[in-house]
Amino acid sequence: MMMKVITMAIGVALLAASEVALNAAPNPAQPVVRIAEIEVDPQQLDAYKAILAEEQEASVRLEPGVLMLHSVAITDNPTHIRLLEVYASQSAYEAHIKSPHFLRYKTSTEKMVTSLKLIPTTPILLCAKSKGHAGGPVTCM
Repeated sequence: MMMKVITMAIGVALLAASEVALNAAPNPAQPVVRIAEIEVDPQQLDAYKAILAEEQEASVRLEPGVLMLHSVAITDNPTHIRLLEVYASQSAYEAHIKSPHFLRYKTSTEKMVTSLKLIPTTPILLCAKSKGHAGGPVTCM
């Protein structure tokens, strides 16, 4: 009887451990969030920003897996651009970097960019108003 109880306890412990391991495994559908730190040649800044804006708009409009692309310039140094990129999954990110509009952006800006650093991140919580400035329900993922 005691052996049966010990065997059952071991089985329950193994089952619980396997459940924890399954839940701890990386989720391939987890959003991919990256920050890009870009420095641009000052003489080409306006041209760079125009190409970037075109690429961002096309990516969000055409690619279902591109959830958000935000670009900002550092106030005290406008040639230092930061991008916040949010993709639905790793496969969505991989599709994005193969898209015609992204490849056009990369080749068009190659000589304008003097420095590029891509920073992978781990999302904690991503929230947005569903209607942007107009408000609406908040969505978090």
